[in-house]
Amino acid sequence: MAKIDPYSITDQMDSTAISAMTQRLEDRGKNAFFLQMMNEYLDALEPAKLGRVLEVGCGTGVATRALALHPAFDGHIFASDLSADLVDVARRRADEVGCAEKITFSAGDALSLDNQDKYDAVIAHTVISHVPDYRSFVSSLGNAVSDDGTIVIFDGDYASITLGSEDSKDGTAFANAIINGVVANPTILREMPHVAKEQGLKVKQSFSYLLSEIGQANFFVDMFPSLPILIPKTGIADEEQVKTWIDQQLGYSADGTFFGSITYYSYLMQKA
Repeated sequence: MAKIDPYSITDQMDSTAISAMTQRLEDRGKNAFFLQMMNEYLDALEPAKLGRVLEVGCGTGVATRALALHPAFDGHIFASDLSADLVDVARRRADEVGCAEKITFSAGDALSLDNQDKYDAVIAHTVISHVPDYRSFVSSLGNAVSDDGTIVIFDGDYASITLGSEDSKDGTAFANAIINGVVANPTILREMPHVAKEQGLKVKQSFSYLLSEIGQANFFVDMFPSLPILIPKTGIADEEQVKTWIDQQLGYSADGTFFGSITYYSYLMQKA
């Protein structure tokens, strides 16, 4: 368990950390495989049938924009994040791509959802792994969705992160620093069927993915720049050590010996 997950307290992060997070979220959102995973759950939501959608922990709005721009979507999205700074970025990016009129952004605590409002779909895109009290979080999602609506939880199984290295101890140490340093709940996706049942939900559909890169890195290279800024904030490792690990992995990518993998899951759930 991380001492502190920077992504769980985005409203308390300084401008340097917010800038690093912004770059990471936007770079990841451009990755072809990541887009495939996101678009698959968005298509499964049947956007043409959606009127009101809530996204919690929207970050810079990658998933928000993707749904707003979906050719079948003609509804309205209410998107929130703890960080007013990230919400400002999300609002600007939505305006830049011409979908701002379909989105209402707000800054606030995703766990303090207004139970008076009900939504056709509630989306938590790469959020739950960073929420310390995930049971209350899932309960709040259930309270916000309409009786026949759908909850989407998409995230990485961060405990599965594997990084190869010439000396296996180096890759393992770096992977563990990521797992313990920037993720509050690295195994939550494995627990989700049980958590859903506890909260009166049932899994309607799920998708699973293995994202692996061998030889040269792309997805993982985009992950690395934020880590020397975020991991030291947790006390897991200092900036120099993190940069040493990154330089090592970049060297492997350059000479064609890189190995990295992580699994991702999407859950589409409804009230039982």
